[in-house]
Amino acid sequence: MSKPTKVVLMTIAVSALLSLLVVSQMVLV
Repeated sequence: MSKPTKVVLMTIAVSALLSLLVVSQMVLV
């Protein structure tokens, strides 16, 4: 049970930011 929680959290944060950027672009365009 020694999973890199930091890496997981970072990946989730990056994916969320990317999704937000895509949604914002689609809404703007």
